[in-house]
Amino acid sequence: MSNQFEIEKTLALWKSHWQQAKLEWNPFLRLQEPIYCLSHQAAQKEGLTGSFAMIRLNDHRIVINLQEIVERGLTKYAVEILAHEIGHHIFTPANLYDNAILLNRIRFALPGIEDRAPMVSNLYADFLINDKLQRITKLRMSEVYQAINSEDNFSEFWTLMMRTYEYLWRLNRGDLATNLSFHNKKIDADASLLASLLRSYSKNWIHGGGRFAVLLYPYLMEDNTFEDARKKILILLDAEDAGLGAIAISGMTELDLEGYDQVIDMRKEALGLKEQEKDGLQTDRNKLGGQGPRNGYMGPGNYIDLMKQVNSKANEQLLVNTYYKEIALPYLIDFPVEISENITLDLPEGLETWDIGDAIEEVDWLQSAILSPTVIPGLTTQKRTYGSDSDNEVKENPLNVYIGIDCSGSMVNPIQNFSWPVLAATIISLSALRAGASVMGCLSGEPGEYLETKGFITDEVDLLTTLTSYLGTGYAYGIERLRKPFEEKPSVKSHIIIVTDNDIFSMLDADTQTSQTYWELAEIALKNAGGHGTMVLHSQPDYNKDLVIRLQKMGWNVYYVTNEDELLKFALEFSQQNYAYV
Repeated sequence: MSNQFEIEKTLALWKSHWQQAKLEWNPFLRLQEPIYCLSHQAAQKEGLTGSFAMIRLNDHRIVINLQEIVERGLTKYAVEILAHEIGHHIFTPANLYDNAILLNRIRFALPGIEDRAPMVSNLYADFLINDKLQRITKLRMSEVYQAINSEDNFSEFWTLMMRTYEYLWRLNRGDLATNLSFHNKKIDADASLLASLLRSYSKNWIHGGGRFAVLLYPYLMEDNTFEDARKKILILLDAEDAGLGAIAISGMTELDLEGYDQVIDMRKEALGLKEQEKDGLQTDRNKLGGQGPRNGYMGPGNYIDLMKQVNSKANEQLLVNTYYKEIALPYLIDFPVEISENITLDLPEGLETWDIGDAIEEVDWLQSAILSPTVIPGLTTQKRTYGSDSDNEVKENPLNVYIGIDCSGSMVNPIQNFSWPVLAATIISLSALRAGASVMGCLSGEPGEYLETKGFITDEVDLLTTLTSYLGTGYAYGIERLRKPFEEKPSVKSHIIIVTDNDIFSMLDADTQTSQTYWELAEIALKNAGGHGTMVLHSQPDYNKDLVIRLQKMGWNVYYVTNEDELLKFALEFSQQNYAYV
């Protein structure tokens, strides 16, 4: 009961200090009051576990566990803790985009242990915020750490953190890193470098994240050491899940070349060594590994991993959709702009008063005389008004498009590796939707499985979800998939695109168990569709020449690609020719 009374007393105290905490940053700052939780259960419902405070960038909130505050004896540090949490919102990481950029740069510096990136990012932000509050606004941040310190907390990693603060704030050895048994020259040297780094990048913190992570890498390499360090440092992690619940963040698919170049080991700099020299420091960085157009994008697997570290509850399928859509956007057609010159006839409608400023030829003398035998300009004078009668506007309607993709075992999984067929299909699909057409997508790996949209649709999410899925069955695209949409002539004409390879000819020759062959079905489907039919073949132009000629005689266009990246050129040409009209 006394504990509950103490919590309620703390609540009133902390609420009274909220304005002061905001003033430590900016008198014009507008931020919602924190969510104060009076129990551990209430804190867990808000997503706060392990620490006594946290931030949420998604809704710009701060959550405080007052029961934890009371139990740890931190009641009197209301301004310090609240100002620290405010700092996460307006200083670092400040927003979802910068949070994602920082995480990505830290991941570059943690090869093989990228899962540690959110923790490292959180600690980096804490250092920057705390140093500003301690040195510039003169808050008691060092006392907060003294209150948190306990013998159970100490480990090599915790000692590194505390020694760094001692260097930053010119404290005596042992003021924060109280367990001297963990002190050694290695930790002292790394703590000194960390302090120098934090001061150097305090105003350009986004550029220092990679260097910070490199210095921490040796302390996080071993799983057992990391798990032990994490348990002890969990109380400090108030922004590790700051992006929880966030929507997809735009602009993250491109390679961050600047960030990659800034992953530098300051130990080597201090020793005058080059990055390539082996020195036993056990540091490295991930390979850049550009994929997609101009090799300028990260792979889909890396993108998904990064976005799940930003928001652990992110939907993987929606992330894949966003990945290919972002890469496709620069290649889409412009939104159609229609310019029409209507042929019109002027039709007499009503009458209105002719005034002195109007043209004299506009006067309707007959109607003026009918109104009054005395002509008084601007009073009895009348003029006729006219309306226009437009002829029916002639408008071109875009043809729908059917896109079939060979998704057999020879094709890559677009979630794990970059897929040129999926990018090409995305460009054509989104261009068609932008022009006002409907699209039907189909993945087929047969004999085996297939996946298709429910007919021709305009829903971008459903369409991309189909196109970015993966089957990995069979050996070719199944011509049978053309039966459902095109066995009968549809009400709206459609183009047909099939992205496949030479195995399509084996499928065309396969036994259908009916009197109709797949060759006949392909011919009927093209005629009923009413638009262009294109077989995009990943093949040498002279391969299966007789069979290609047979397709062409039916009316099919055959587009050869010898490398899959040539599919980008095809997608651009097809979109421009069929959907980029005015």
